[in-house]
Amino acid sequence: MRLNKIRERAIGLIWFVTVSVSFPLIYVANPPKNDSVSSILTVGLVFMITALFSFKVKGTDIIVLQGIGLAAFLIFGLFVEALMTQFGILVYLLSQRIGRNEIYRIPLNSLMFLAVSVSAALTYYGLGGRTEEIGSSLLTVNLIPVFGYYLASYVVNEIFLYSYRSWFLPGTRKVKVIERDSVWEIAATFLMMPLGIAFYYMYSIRGLPGMFIIAIPMVALSMVIRSISSSQELVRFLQKVNHLGQKLTGELSAENVLDLFFDRVPEMIPADYLYIVSYAQPDKPKIVRLYRRDDGGNFIPFQKEADVSLHVYREGKPVMGLKNKSSYPFLQALSAGNARSFLSVPMIYHDQVIGVLTLASDMNKAYTKTNRIGIEIIGDFLAIALENARNFEIRKKESERCPLTDLYNYRYLMKALTRIFSDPASAVFSIIMMDIDNFKAVNDTFGHQNGNAVLIGVADRLRRTVGNKGIIARYGGEEFTVILPEMDQNLCFAMAESIRQAVASEPFMIYIENERRYKQIRITISLGTSTAPLDAEDPTELINNADHAMYAGAKRKGKNRVARFV
Repeated sequence: MRLNKIRERAIGLIWFVTVSVSFPLIYVANPPKNDSVSSILTVGLVFMITALFSFKVKGTDIIVLQGIGLAAFLIFGLFVEALMTQFGILVYLLSQRIGRNEIYRIPLNSLMFLAVSVSAALTYYGLGGRTEEIGSSLLTVNLIPVFGYYLASYVVNEIFLYSYRSWFLPGTRKVKVIERDSVWEIAATFLMMPLGIAFYYMYSIRGLPGMFIIAIPMVALSMVIRSISSSQELVRFLQKVNHLGQKLTGELSAENVLDLFFDRVPEMIPADYLYIVSYAQPDKPKIVRLYRRDDGGNFIPFQKEADVSLHVYREGKPVMGLKNKSSYPFLQALSAGNARSFLSVPMIYHDQVIGVLTLASDMNKAYTKTNRIGIEIIGDFLAIALENARNFEIRKKESERCPLTDLYNYRYLMKALTRIFSDPASAVFSIIMMDIDNFKAVNDTFGHQNGNAVLIGVADRLRRTVGNKGIIARYGGEEFTVILPEMDQNLCFAMAESIRQAVASEPFMIYIENERRYKQIRITISLGTSTAPLDAEDPTELINNADHAMYAGAKRKGKNRVARFV
């Protein structure tokens, strides 16, 4: 989660003041009991190794630092334990490949583990625990203070996390004291207790070799569990990929496909920047959609030579990593130089690369082989989904649109009327039927090609006049229809008169082929109106009434006029 600069600075300042004051006080109050440099360095090395081999269980990070922490506390005292824990958590965070925008996690976790170390130690001493002598028997360890030590560790850790989410991340989601993974966190905390006692016991009877007797198999076991966890993580990630792929291919709108994709992918994988470049026209690739996590930044004009997508398109293979900043200027400009790693994969449909999907992150080495495999699959799903949606939209348009005028056709008109009639919210609506006057004479005199040009011209003037106030359709031949939702008789009549004037006021241009010249001709239309539910109770009756008004009230009375059904 990215914080704003003010909060990042606040965390940094609090950390600096707290650490500067706390460690000298801890040293004075509880100085090291065992000042053997070799012992401290050796135990510190175990801390570092342990931090590197953390693993996940049910989404919870398991770090064995707390187990060694008890032993270090009993052997060396609070000052050394707190110092080792600080270095251990630093190693852990750096191994997680945190990005430039997540640097605040270092002081934040440092504060949390410092609070855990101090609170656990105070609880241990408060319950009567002692660290003056190292016994050679397990019975010398008082288990009640040890239990309190781990209980305090867990409680302070949870309080710190709850406070951080409440104060620094307001509005992200509802903060709960007990989360779904709390059981695993509690179990992990208290499973450290016998491990910590074992570390302490082995050191007390065998010294540093005794500690390594525990540390070596523990690290080896961590590596095995980590490997198993990674395999399970791959399976879970691929399951998410498959689920998203099914969702994508189930959408029938290209816009919905892209909305779903850009909503889900940043939740599945680190993606501060995400964009799709279409290569439907290889010589003119274009960005279909672009996402920036901060939802800001300047507009960056796309140039194919400046982007990694051109290389991926030509090779048909994914590219992952971070090249020299000058290699892909578009990505660097898009991220304002913050991108530290990227993953770019081809979108393949019928063995052809139709686009390129690119993700980038501010984190170092953000993408793994698992991510590459999953995003390659998503890229192919996305290609299929977009092509299916595009084909569906083409077929839908062909079934609903007039190919000549691009207006809606009779089929769509009847569906729209039926829908409006069945909608209880449609209290009143009207329809206009219109017919081009003397259209047969236009065809006979100037040819059907020019007749088609007139039809296209009338359709264009209808679009300009009606706009988004109604649904325009070509009823058939030279007849057009306009549905006007929420318009009564008077408003409908006014709209019809505006349409009539728009057609009659300006001449139409036609081309006289045998004379090789353009000619202006005047076109007029006759219109009839009808309003529901006053004039009709179903779509057919409404159309018939408007059609009757057009012929009886307009055509027969001189044409180029509007007539209302009465």
